[in-house]
Amino acid sequence: MKILLLGLGRANLPVARYLVQRGEGVFFYDENMEGLSEPAQQLINDGHVKVHDDEQYDVVVTSPGFPPDKAICKAMEEKGVPIIDEIEFAYRELGRPRTIAVTGTNGKSTTAALISNILDMVHIKNFLGGNIAPGKPFSQALFGEKCEYYVLEVSSFQLMRINNFRPYVAVFTNMSIDHLNWHKNFDEYKTAKLRIFLNQTEDDFAVLNYDDEWVRSIGGGIKSRPVFFGYGTTEGVSINGKFHYEDSELFSSEDLPLVGKHNLMNMAAAIAVAKILNIDDVDIERGIKAFSSLSHRLEDLGFIHGIRYINNSMCTNATAAIASFRALEGPRVVILGGKHKGDEGKAYFDVLIKEAKACVILGENAGFITEHFQAHGYEQYSIAQDMVDAVKKARNYACPGDTIMLNPGFASFDYFGNFEERGEAFTNAARKD
Repeated sequence: MKILLLGLGRANLPVARYLVQRGEGVFFYDENMEGLSEPAQQLINDGHVKVHDDEQYDVVVTSPGFPPDKAICKAMEEKGVPIIDEIEFAYRELGRPRTIAVTGTNGKSTTAALISNILDMVHIKNFLGGNIAPGKPFSQALFGEKCEYYVLEVSSFQLMRINNFRPYVAVFTNMSIDHLNWHKNFDEYKTAKLRIFLNQTEDDFAVLNYDDEWVRSIGGGIKSRPVFFGYGTTEGVSINGKFHYEDSELFSSEDLPLVGKHNLMNMAAAIAVAKILNIDDVDIERGIKAFSSLSHRLEDLGFIHGIRYINNSMCTNATAAIASFRALEGPRVVILGGKHKGDEGKAYFDVLIKEAKACVILGENAGFITEHFQAHGYEQYSIAQDMVDAVKKARNYACPGDTIMLNPGFASFDYFGNFEERGEAFTNAARKD
């Protein structure tokens, strides 16, 4: 077989290694040849992986960085070459294993990690990966021992290109506007997300956010069995000072390791999955309470010279930004901004105008944010040139006991390669005297 890989980075590098070991003809196309990792360069230099040269391929395996309107994608489609995502490829090669897949706009990574942590607590062998970052792509599982469950974060980009992928449990956390720089419109984004249920049957489960009206409505149109979670439900997992499952009280929702209403929802979703898997209540509670926050997601860096620093670099849309901001209490100085996404973000700006002590803007869309602040008579803001400057300006607003939080509300691809790089820059600047 001749196989073309679109991208030779995090997702497809394990695919390349796997195919080379199997003796397949492997070609690749990448728009950032100079940015390829050393292992990728080695595969190329050794002649195992060749640069795309208009061969006739049997299949294309793509990473999420290639939307359908890319010229290379259109060219392959015109030739009739099937294009699948790395997550579909790994699923097939692993023999269609039992997977727990988590999608939605916000909370995917935390929910997936919570589920994995509960499984670890009862010594159920599982693989945590997919679109989660930092983390392992699903294709990395091709080189490991067989697991009972594969817990995956899956994005709309990946779901656009599945054919056979069928999760035993599909979790849908919530839905709001995002990724319109990849999808044509909001309808396409929603349609892509719904593909997580495409191949499910009545033997499978759908864990759905009852409090999100659109997500709740999904339950009536899919083959799998819905299990709800939320504040407003009397079915599934409910939250009312304590977590309940159906008529049974589980444990208190107070004094848990993650702060904020949105994280209680993430925990409720994970609990719903654990109940489907018949895990004992005491072990579910242990798994939840032993969980540590993921990096760059309301990551508490502690107090430095009396000021608390929170790294929330993963926050890339307005809905997540508002929830994260309100998860904290007291005076908050916010660093925000990033890659411009059209008109998105104004609801977040309005919350900051009313509730933030001050704001520091760092990003490509600084002008857009500034215009909104000025139009509403808000003057407690500064514009920064880089992250060191942003933290310095934030300190000028903050007093001992205040919080400085990196809570961008936008993607990082303006000044940074990814949200991890942005979060590390914030952490380093915060800890710099």
